[in-house]
Amino acid sequence: METLPLPLHDILSVTRLNESVRDVLETRFAMVRVRGEISDLHEPASGHVYFALIDAQSRIRAVIWRGNRRRITIAPQLGQKVIVTGRIAVYPPRGEYQLIVEGMQADGQGDARARLLALHAKLTQEGLFAPERKRPLPPFPKIIGVVTSATGAALQDIIRVLDDRGLGYHLIVAAARVQGEFAAKEIVDALQNLSRDGRSQVIICGRGGGSADDLAVFNDEAVVRAIAASPIPIISAVGHEVDLTLTDLAADLRAPTPSAAAQMVMPEKKHLEQRLRMVTQGLHQGLAQLLLRQNDRLTRIASRLLHPRQQIENYRFRCDELQERLLATSRSSVQRLRPVVVNLHNRLALWPQTRALPTSQTQLNQNRKRLSQEVHNLFQQKAIALNALAARLHGVSPLEVLSRGYAIVYDGQGQIQTTMQSISPGDPISIRLSDGTLDATVTQTRG
Repeated sequence: METLPLPLHDILSVTRLNESVRDVLETRFAMVRVRGEISDLHEPASGHVYFALIDAQSRIRAVIWRGNRRRITIAPQLGQKVIVTGRIAVYPPRGEYQLIVEGMQADGQGDARARLLALHAKLTQEGLFAPERKRPLPPFPKIIGVVTSATGAALQDIIRVLDDRGLGYHLIVAAARVQGEFAAKEIVDALQNLSRDGRSQVIICGRGGGSADDLAVFNDEAVVRAIAASPIPIISAVGHEVDLTLTDLAADLRAPTPSAAAQMVMPEKKHLEQRLRMVTQGLHQGLAQLLLRQNDRLTRIASRLLHPRQQIENYRFRCDELQERLLATSRSSVQRLRPVVVNLHNRLALWPQTRALPTSQTQLNQNRKRLSQEVHNLFQQKAIALNALAARLHGVSPLEVLSRGYAIVYDGQGQIQTTMQSISPGDPISIRLSDGTLDATVTQTRG
């Protein structure tokens, strides 16, 4: 087709120029077949499919209208290499053109997709994405490093969120381009500069949303390795929700947006105050329960303790019991041995006066000594037991306690007082000491 040049004196409006370009393109490329790789794929609720068709040097926008989807036998996939059939359409108000796709067939796996999968497998094999490499974030970092564009919205979003948190912080921004030819090197340099600086306690690395091509730098091998090698914990905050980048896998934590990363780094002040109140309340409740249990335990122990007067009475009853048992045992021993003595005496009276008499006399004397010794030993054992009980009784005696500097206080009715709750200034009291009693009047109480 031959196009006649317009006269130089014919000045075109922007609209007329775009319409002229549309006429040329839509006439010249009424139907074309193009080979390329699908990138930046979007399928909104309208039913249309928007994507870019790319090769190593260029890209063109493409769309499949909802009515044409029924005629296409394959479902478009990100990274897929295809051959599309369609026509060129120009939108004059914006001076943009795109490919209207009416047919599509697979042309093997896309080169970019294949390279990405190969790099993912390689780095996985090296362990760069292993969960055990992930480090926890510091709970309340004061110094935060940020690697992003100095002029992008991501930095402003991070600052806005941190300011809203109401806690103090210091931001170190290592500016770097986040898309384009030199973006990967600048991001790597920025990460290494923050690591050498050493002041940052955590680093946020990312950008706002964009197309798959815009986010490609975060799949760059050098960037991924720099994140994995950082001695400082890193949050990957690339503004996309559907797909993961390799930096998301290598970072210690992934955030869907830069704003979400700032929220992860710095907890909100009111949430900290609420948590502090909950912890304080829990401590108070725990302490109250502990005091209640200890008080119950003290009450049970006190219920088992006896008053000193009762203890003295118990020991007195015990001494009386032992004394009665001692006397009963003595009487029982005498009664048991009395028939033996009487029998021996009777036998001795009837014993003829022969030479055997001295021998019997000797045996009698021996038995008499043995009986006397047994009775003496029995009395000695009972006396020792009685003395031991007396010593224990003396040890718990109130008089013994008073001799060590203590005193017993009685109120006007002669009742023992152990606390100040029932005593008031002006009340008469008696104070029992080890050697006597003092009568006094209370002039003042001190707690």
